Order: sequence, then C-alpha cells, then structure tokens
Amino acid sequence: MILERLKIVNYRNYTNSNFEFHKQLNFINGENGSGKTSILEAVHFLALTKSFRINTDSDIVKYNESYFQIFGDFIDNSGGKSSVNVNFSKTDGKRILFNKVPLKRRIDIIGKIPVIILSPSSQRITECGPAGRRNFINRIIAQIDKEYFAKLIEYRSRLTQRNLILNSYREKRKHSYDSYIETHDELFAENAKVIQSGRMDFIDLFNNVFKEKYKKISHIKGDVSIKINYNVKADESSFKEVFLKNLRERFSKDILFGRTSCGPHLDNVLIIFEGKEIRHVGSQGEHKIVLISLKMAEGQFIENRLNESIIFLLDDLFALLDVKHCMKIIDKISSGNQTFITSTDINSLSNYGFKSSDTNSKIFQLTTGAF
Repeated sequence: MILERLKIVNYRNYTNSNFEFHKQLNFINGENGSGKTSILEAVHFLALTKSFRINTDSDIVKYNESYFQIFGDFIDNSGGKSSVNVNFSKTDGKRILFNKVPLKRRIDIIGKIPVIILSPSSQRITECGPAGRRNFINRIIAQIDKEYFAKLIEYRSRLTQRNLILNSYREKRKHSYDSYIETHDELFAENAKVIQSGRMDFIDLFNNVFKEKYKKISHIKGDVSIKINYNVKADESSFKEVFLKNLRERFSKDILFGRTSCGPHLDNVLIIFEGKEIRHVGSQGEHKIVLISLKMAEGQFIENRLNESIIFLLDDLFALLDVKHCMKIIDKISSGNQTFITSTDINSLSNYGFKSSDTNSKIFQLTTGAF
C-alpha cells in the first residue's frame, strides 16, 4: 500500500495543507512543534480511524475551529486506487468515507490500509504493564480478522455493562447470581471465547516471525518470544463452560469490588528475553532492539496475511537508535514498504547519507508555526 497524497484541514496547527509522498522513503524534518508527528498521526487516523497520541478527537481540531478533515489517496499492490476521507465535527462527531461512500461502522475500514506505528509511546510495550502488550496484540489481530475485532468491541462493551450491573447489585444489596446476570454472562462468554481462540491461534505464528526479525537486526545474543498467560485456563472446547463457572464463583467478590475479576481483559502478556521477562531484566539497548523487532514482525505478519505491503510510520527513529541500527532498519523496512520517518535535524539526514536529490526518498522540511 502506498499513500500518494495527503490533505489535512484544521488539523492541529495545519489550516489547509497538501503533501505528495515518495513511494519508498519520506523524511519529515523539523523542530519540535513544527507538525512532524501530526502528519504521521493523520495517516494513522486514515487507516485506523483514531490517533495514536490521544483518545479525544476534539482535541485534534485546530484552535478556534469546529472541525477537522483528512483526505488520503492510496495505491495498493495490484495498482488499484482508493481514497479515504475522515471528517470530524465537534457537533456531529466522526464520519468516514471510503471511495466517497460513507461507512456505517469503523470496523469496515480496518485492514484496508495496513499501517505500523513506532513512536516514543510504543516503548510501553516492553517497559510497562500487560495492558500495553494486550493492546499491541489486539491491534495486530484486528487488522487481519474482522470477527475478532467485532467481538473485541462487543466484549469491551459488555464488560463495562457487567461492571455497572455489579455496582447496581451492590447498591441494592443483591447478592444472588440470578437469571438477569446469567443471560448477560452467556453473551459475554461467547465474545470472550472468540478473543481467547484468536490469541491462541496468533501467538505461535507471530513468535516465528518475531524471532526471525530479531536475529536479522540484532547483534545482541539471546532468544526472544512473546507469551500469554491466559486468565481463563481452558482450551477452545471447554472455554465457555470454564469461563461461566469462574464468573459464577467470583460473583460475590466481583460485587464487592465492582469489577469483573476474570476474562481475556486480564490476560498477562509477557515479552521474554533469554528466558526472563524483559521489563525486569532488559537494558535500555535491549528494550529498543526488541521493540523494533516486534514492530517489524507486526508488519511482516500483517503483510503475509493481507498480501499487501505495509506503511511504516517511524516517529523520531534517529533518537531511539544508533546510526548502525537505524541504517539497518531503514534498509530492511523501506525495501518493500512505504516508510515515513520524522527527524529534528536536517544535518543528521546528511550524516546518514540521505540527500534531497536522492531518487529513492523525499525530504520534507517543516517550520514551526501554523500552516
């Protein structure tokens, strides 16, 4: 997939700006506050209908404006062209058009434009708790499996609803597991079963790609893998029965604390380095290389299943790694994928050997202020 053109209107500091991109390498250079990351964010928005920086769409709207718009023109591997338009209004909310046709559901755009984002916030995948790693896995599977994505959305909705029911029961001093909560849990368990099954199918296949990418870019010896300690200990055939049993047995405790204490939302996802969890034993350099390997594996895994090249968004890559590793990663990624890389120093690009006259790349120089 290649993004040919991007237009952003009332988007953060941009009033009305147009960009035409190179099919291979695009360097977006500028000082902090110049709008580099906003361009990557807009591309991410076209692909996944949301920002990778914040959760509130209204905060993206340019100051003193009431809406923003993003337009993107794409070419897929077979030469087919498509357009995506995201419109957000503070009064009417978000509206997405694919080839000028309004989409009724967000799920309908997911997977059409495969995008991988590496930003400073991505470091929480290896450094922080399991929530970031669950989100990492969910994002990959959602782009290749629409049923998983739909059930994940429904699961989260039913989880919120169940927690509200628990709090309501506590306030009313109801402690019996009655037919109302039982009916809810039956549907809840159906969603959970699809999620756990999807994760089980995913993990071994992804690990093969993850290990391969790590060996190709790392000079650090050691084995890596990603592991899931499932909160519900059951195989696919017995999952629903076991999960419903857990929900019933923990019902009194769940009422007391006002939250559901079992389910896939509590799966513990671990990144293993040399037999131990990397967030406890990894050096700064090891964290960085493992994170890059995860992102490259994410791209390869999705590309293999969608049969479509990936758009890589690399925010401040040069600050993350040394010259040797940066060049190796850029070479590996950009040889078959369109890549966007932000940087703060135009001279660093020259030091790395990139020039504005290169035919396999394009450099955009931004200035601080409104656009």
